[in-house]
Amino acid sequence: MTPFGSRDLDALQELATIGCGQAITALGKLAGRRIEMDVPEAWVGAEAGAIAVFLGGLGQDLVAVGVKLEGPLEGDLLLALPEADAERLAALLGFPPGAGGGWGGMAESALMESGNIVGSAFVSAIGTLVGEKLLLSVPTFARGSGRACVERLVAHAGSIALATRFTLAAEGDRGALEGLILVMPEPERIARLLSHLDLR
Repeated sequence: MTPFGSRDLDALQELATIGCGQAITALGKLAGRRIEMDVPEAWVGAEAGAIAVFLGGLGQDLVAVGVKLEGPLEGDLLLALPEADAERLAALLGFPPGAGGGWGGMAESALMESGNIVGSAFVSAIGTLVGEKLLLSVPTFARGSGRACVERLVAHAGSIALATRFTLAAEGDRGALEGLILVMPEPERIARLLSHLDLR
């Protein structure tokens, strides 16, 4: 793996801020609500299993949608929410799950479309920034523990990760929700993209 220094971490955080910022804006437009975003985190050298542990911090049961990043930026992007928050998001989009958390049908499709929109906004923003055409796969749905979602959605453990927490405040009878956008790029491909930035 190409060595990463402090300037590279700055560049990774710039990518995360721009890409995830556009992704959160797109999700907010879809939901018809303003969604707040925390300052993205970027880390290098994540150990095997670290991503599953990180996602586990959201709670035991998660709903996640994953898309594969393809082309000049290769890796995985996950939209992950605690199950109760995912149910609120689906309801906000007009497709609440059935009784007892009955995921499937339109509720699952609404979450998958959310993941697709988040991923598309992310790659569009990064592609514009670095002057590359980035591609995206069709979304995949997973439900369960953080480890189960990672095993279902992520093809490689990855040693680089970008994470952004987002929150939507309660409004009237509509509850608050929170979730994560997690991006795990393939190290050599991210090094190529960073070479386009002045920070590298």
